[in-house]
Amino acid sequence: MKIECLVFDVDGTIVDNSKGIVQLFQNNVKEFAGKDLSEQEVLALWGPPGDEIFRNVVPSEVFDRAWEKFVHDYNEIHPSTGYFTKAQFKDMKKKIPFIVIFTGKARQTCQITLDKLELNDIFDLIFTGNDVTRSKPYPDALFKIIGILQLKKDEVLFLGDSHLDTQAGKAAGVKTAGALWGSIEQQKLIDSKPDYIFNTPTEFLEFIYQP
Repeated sequence: MKIECLVFDVDGTIVDNSKGIVQLFQNNVKEFAGKDLSEQEVLALWGPPGDEIFRNVVPSEVFDRAWEKFVHDYNEIHPSTGYFTKAQFKDMKKKIPFIVIFTGKARQTCQITLDKLELNDIFDLIFTGNDVTRSKPYPDALFKIIGILQLKKDEVLFLGDSHLDTQAGKAAGVKTAGALWGSIEQQKLIDSKPDYIFNTPTEFLEFIYQP
């Protein structure tokens, strides 16, 4: 396919932090709501941005403190390197006109990721879960990206580590790619049948640069 726009998910796709997020969420929900959630129970909540998830899980009177602590802790544990280097992103931009982000993350935590990985000047558009009324698996952000950049659907490739990414991409009518390297629900990702599946970032880059 001729790719005019690469859409990246963030957690598990650009950076290896999904398990850390699950652990932080479990710790904070235990502290502020007295609930023990399994990894699968946490993953079942995924889709909306983190602040919305917290609002639904912890008592309203402790929400502000719980979310503030989560953001602080997230900043503390965030890796300083990702699956792709800044130089690799710059090389992608030489070949592909538009590089954008569509993540279910909250705007605050997405900004931490961009800061930590020094990627603030890379992406042409950034849509977080706070920037749309409906986040993944809904395709709303993808429709906005297509409209703003005046793209055709068949020119867009959406790369993500979750079945929610595949579902959103299919609903928008764009091509989808599964990032197995960072997925913590690999079978669900495979079963969602993305158009392409890549085991490693290197495999993905080889696909991007093939003649």
